[in-house]
Amino acid sequence: MKTYAVVGAGLSGLTAAYRLQQSGANVVVFERNGRAGGRIATERVGRYVVDTGPDALTAGYKSYLELIDELGLTGQVAGTSPVIGLVRGGRIIDIDPKKWWQLPFTPALSLRSKMAMLTGLVRLSKTVRSVDSYDMSRSAELDDPDMTAREFAAQRLGEEAADYLIDPMMRLTVGTGASQASTLNVLGALGAWSSGLLTVTGGLGTVTDRLAERVDVRHGCVVTQIDETPSGVVVSYRDDHGEQSFEADGCVLSAMHDVASEMWPPLQAASPAFGDKLRNVKLISVSLGYSARTRTRAYPVLVPTVENPEALLIFMQHNKSKDRAPKGHSLVTVYTDTSVTDSFLDRTDSQLEKWAADVVERLCPELAGHRDMSVVTRWPKAGYLADPGFWRRSSSLLNSLPVNGAVKVAGDLFGAGSMESAARWGNNAASALIDRR
Repeated sequence: MKTYAVVGAGLSGLTAAYRLQQSGANVVVFERNGRAGGRIATERVGRYVVDTGPDALTAGYKSYLELIDELGLTGQVAGTSPVIGLVRGGRIIDIDPKKWWQLPFTPALSLRSKMAMLTGLVRLSKTVRSVDSYDMSRSAELDDPDMTAREFAAQRLGEEAADYLIDPMMRLTVGTGASQASTLNVLGALGAWSSGLLTVTGGLGTVTDRLAERVDVRHGCVVTQIDETPSGVVVSYRDDHGEQSFEADGCVLSAMHDVASEMWPPLQAASPAFGDKLRNVKLISVSLGYSARTRTRAYPVLVPTVENPEALLIFMQHNKSKDRAPKGHSLVTVYTDTSVTDSFLDRTDSQLEKWAADVVERLCPELAGHRDMSVVTRWPKAGYLADPGFWRRSSSLLNSLPVNGAVKVAGDLFGAGSMESAARWGNNAASALIDRR
């Protein structure tokens, strides 16, 4: 029987451990924190259910939904409101894709812009279909290092569509506006967000909690080094009992790049340019509960940079799932744009709550005076900024890693920073070790 180590108990590491265990192996997951799940977390505050990390998933999340099914959680998958909100002129415009006959009349874009955008989308459709939204390194040749997503969209879809459609989509998927995003992310987002939105009742943390119950997770273990040996690997770590070591036939490394490179230096050596140019996405989420209901029926509310450069996007959680807020209440989450997060990290929770409330209540004045709950979550490292050239560097790193090595990298270095890419790369890492036998 083989023995494997997994470093990191986020979704990707837990998925890899689960798959390795299914193959008949002994698996130990080393996690430095006191809880599993990584950036995925759900808090219960009174009768509110608050997802404090990743929030949205689509029907195109094949690997993630297969995992949910195997964990016996299919009955908790539910559809969200199909309505998408767009902030324009200081108000929320509801757009219902299911009511396609109303789309030509939405005030979100001018008629001229709609025509230019439709023509551009038709011309891009074949290219969009060729891009795997959750493995974009495969399409790295479409990542123009000398062009931003904003420039790409303006050329192909028009200036207005670039500012009021593509830019907020980039903020939703990248963590900042189109002026800092890769051209490939435009193609990936157009493909990914053509599927309907879903959620998990009880909170997205339900999935990682169930995974953690199925595998051996050892908390409070700080991995310091991973050494490859002729027979496998030795994982050195520190816990409450001091310095320890663990011998295994292979290892899945699922940690942020800077930490992973210190544990396993070959990762940095494989492609120095990747680590040298890597920029982290930093986010703060502020969730506010209100004892009143919003007029908008949207779940995601897209916020163009030209409307508000600080507020990245807004999720109307009560329109995501009925269990997220008590009946007649609203639960609204606002994220900071990564370009301003550094200046927000030192603010107190009260200051952040006031900032978020100002954003929300300007758009939804019906909520003013009804706030009854708040949760603030800081993510100094929430992912990687997919700026121009990122996917070319990611592909170069992937191709430089040893094919037959005993250490496999998971996480979201090669995906789109979504739960689907995390689950998929956990599967990939596990399969690579199993094939190595």
